Amino acid sequence: DLGAVFGDGRALDEVRRVALDGKADMAMREAALRTLIDNKPPDLRQVCESLLGARILNATAVRGLALFDDVKIGQSLAATYGKFYPAERPAVMDTLVSRPSFAGPLLDEVARGKIPRADLTAFHARQILAFKDDPLTKQLREVWGDVRESAADKRALIARLKSGLTPEVLAQADRSQGRLVFQNVCAACHTLYGQGGKVGPDLTGSGRANLDYLLENLADPSAEVAADYRMTILTLADGRVLSGVVASRSERTVTLRLLTEETVLERSAIAKEETLPISLMPEGLLLAFSPTQVRDLLAYLMHPVQVPLPAP
Repeated sequence: DLGAVFGDGRALDEVRRVALDGKADMAMREAALRTLIDNKPPDLRQVCESLLGARILNATAVRGLALFDDVKIGQSLAATYGKFYPAERPAVMDTLVSRPSFAGPLLDEVARGKIPRADLTAFHARQILAFKDDPLTKQLREVWGDVRESAADKRALIARLKSGLTPEVLAQADRSQGRLVFQNVCAACHTLYGQGGKVGPDLTGSGRANLDYLLENLADPSAEVAADYRMTILTLADGRVLSGVVASRSERTVTLRLLTEETVLERSAIAKEETLPISLMPEGLLLAFSPTQVRDLLAYLMHPVQVPLPAP
C-alpha cells in the first residue's frame, strides 16, 4: 500500500524499488514514482533520469526532473524530445519552458529542426517571454517570429489580411484543413465544439462569424482580455516560472490552469505572483501561417458547424 510510505525512510526505499522494478505493474510503478517526486528523496534526480527511457514512466520522470535547475537536464530533454509519444510531448514542452536553463536548449533544438516549430505553441512563447531574459527573447524571435507588434503594425496587418480575404477567396477555402490548423496550433488553449484546452476562452459561442471580430482578436489578442483569462506568472521558491490562468484560490493553495493540466500549488511555495492585463496568446501568431493556412483557418472559424478533419 503506497499510502503507508510517506515520511518513512525505509518505506521510501521500498517505493524506489517498485518504481525501478521493470517487472512490476506499470500503474504501481507510476504511483511509486509520483510518491518519490512528492517526497523529494536525495536521489530523485538519478531515479528520474534512469526512467527517461521507460515508456509511460518517462513523462512522469520529466515532472520530477523539472524540480532541478540544471542546463544539462534541459539539454537531455530537448535532445530526446522525439522519443516521447506524441500525447506526452505537451507535458515535456511544459517542463522545457518552465526554466530559462531549459528553454535555451529547447530553442536550440527548434532552430536545428529537431523539434517541430509547430510544437512550440503560442502559450509556450508567452511563457518564455515571461522570463524577461534578453538572450532568450532574441532566440525566441529567431525561431518563432516577432511576438510583439506596435499598434500601427497590428492595424496594417488587419487591413492587409482583410483585403485578401474576400468572400470569393473564403469560398475557396478548405475548412477541413482549417480545422487541422486549429487543432495543431489553437486547440492547446481554446475549446471549439467541446474539444480543446481551457486556458483561453471557449470559442464555440463567440462572434466568430464576423471576419473583423476574428482578425482583431487574432492580431491583437490583448486588446480586451476578460479577468478570468489574464496571464498570471508564478515564480516558485525552487526557481521555476509557471504561466497560466488562475482557476481557483484558497487560503492555503492556488490552482493554476496550464496547457496540459491544472496544478495545485501551496502558497508557501510561491515566491512571487504577477497578473498581467494581457492574453496568454502572443501577438504576431498569424504571421507564422501561410496565406492559404490563414484563409482556411478563418473560413473554418467562421463556419457555424463542425467539419471533418482531412483524410489521412
